Amino acid sequence: MKELISKKGLYIIAAAVAVAVIAAVSVALSGGNAGFASLLSEPFFKPVKSAMTSLVDSLEHTYNYMYRFDEIEAENQRLKARVAQLEQEYREYTEISEENERLHNLLGFAERHEDMSMEPVTVISWTASNYSSSFTISKGSSSGIELYDPVVDEYGFLVGQVTSVTSTSSVVTTLIDTTTSLGALFYENGETGVAAGDFELFKSSRLKVSYITDMDSAVIGATVVTSGSGGVYPAGLVIGTVSGIAVSSSGLDPYAVVEPSTDLTGLSHVYVITDFAVSE
Repeated sequence: MKELISKKGLYIIAAAVAVAVIAAVSVALSGGNAGFASLLSEPFFKPVKSAMTSLVDSLEHTYNYMYRFDEIEAENQRLKARVAQLEQEYREYTEISEENERLHNLLGFAERHEDMSMEPVTVISWTASNYSSSFTISKGSSSGIELYDPVVDEYGFLVGQVTSVTSTSSVVTTLIDTTTSLGALFYENGETGVAAGDFELFKSSRLKVSYITDMDSAVIGATVVTSGSGGVYPAGLVIGTVSGIAVSSSGLDPYAVVEPSTDLTGLSHVYVITDFAVSE
């Protein structure tokens, strides 16, 4: 539109409007007999002149806005592109920072467990269910992963075990799943029990430890780890901490309620233990 209207054109329009107004006023005041030159000397011309000056200023402002519109729009697009670039750089930085932190944590765990071989994998998808907790990972048998391999997070906290394997992917069943069962012990005093998923506790992402000989071991805050019995899991992997004591529906079997140490809601990368030294 700016190409169609120039500053000169705006002034011509303003002048034409001014002449038309003056002529109209002249006719109205003199009954059509007053001349244009005599009208210019009339006192009322001052406010008309002021109004016309204001009109010209307004038209010039409008022209300047239209003239700069494309320039402002282009600058706006440049700024949007820069913001998008900075957001992408921030996401990449965050991903790199998180990966470095995971590797740092994993390194600390690996240094404490030199007898273990671990394969890093990515969580691809979760299985949606009201009674089952499992997810698919990005590697399978072609990467050395086998059925029943234990799975941990970067801190070495137990996540679960591999329950299905293909050449390129695997399914991991977590420790709160109702089918999970493994030997456990209380780290502080070595009292043993069986950690297992429970339908009622599943709703709050917890599990239980039952068959405890001495229930005095199950104090709030006690650490529960894998016992290593059966050779399926390495001994000493942290399962979680005791958050409460409950009794079965029969009222005869007390058990410890355990809060998992791993954050099952925030897993994106886990580590499959493909080999470890079996405890004697």
